[in-house]
Amino acid sequence: MEKIIIPNTNFQCSKFIFGTGNLLNILSKKKRLKLLNSAVDKNFSHFDTSPYYGFGQAETNLREILKKNQNLTITTKVSLYPPGRSNQSLLEMIFRKSFGKFLPFLVKPNIDFTIKKANKSLEESLKRLGRDCIDILLIHEPIIELINTEEWKKWFGQLIKEGKIRYFGLSSLVASRLEKCIVKDNKLFNILQTLDSVDLMEADFLKKNNFPLQITHSYMASSKKRYPEKSYKDIFNQILKRNPDGAIIISTRSQKHLTEFSNLLKNL
Repeated sequence: MEKIIIPNTNFQCSKFIFGTGNLLNILSKKKRLKLLNSAVDKNFSHFDTSPYYGFGQAETNLREILKKNQNLTITTKVSLYPPGRSNQSLLEMIFRKSFGKFLPFLVKPNIDFTIKKANKSLEESLKRLGRDCIDILLIHEPIIELINTEEWKKWFGQLIKEGKIRYFGLSSLVASRLEKCIVKDNKLFNILQTLDSVDLMEADFLKKNNFPLQITHSYMASSKKRYPEKSYKDIFNQILKRNPDGAIIISTRSQKHLTEFSNLLKNL
């Protein structure tokens, strides 16, 4: 897999990033680690995670992979947190997910845009990941009206000075949230991570505001949902045309799909 420099930065990573948002849908830890190791073997050099994913378990699982592969890089996030305490066990996570269907408060995320909470969360993420530095730290689902931008910029700057992060920015599934942020203060980020699709082209708001596509995601899921007859090869080619210069997050729970994806890369 080729490596790229994310546009408007000096940050190098694999063209495709492995996303861990659905990792904990695999109940077997052995199988989760096998999938993560397979991603490394297939030359994914960057992994996207969050303390919200798997109630902190996604970061904990990644620690075992990162420990063996010091050259790997990582994105994690702040501001969107799992309900309940941090560092929940797998049993707690299963309980919350099972009963959350009937009692939504068990799975509803905690949203907190205070620096105090973000700083505490970052320290916990560093510990779970077994790292001294996070390569990319993103505000997860930012609501600009609730964010003290000057306070956050100062905090990000201090973290860079302390060597705890390298880059910072914003991540959202909702284009309008990110657009509001970049219109209000374009110094709140140096990396933007956003949902996009080959047909609806949600990330076009970036081009409209003279920003490149840096990190995008959700192409495969949206394409297979709306166009189930399309082959993975066709979708894959469309994805590369849609975001030719930036990085693209791929997320799967299937070893088979990961292998299919790897084979497509080889045939480019």
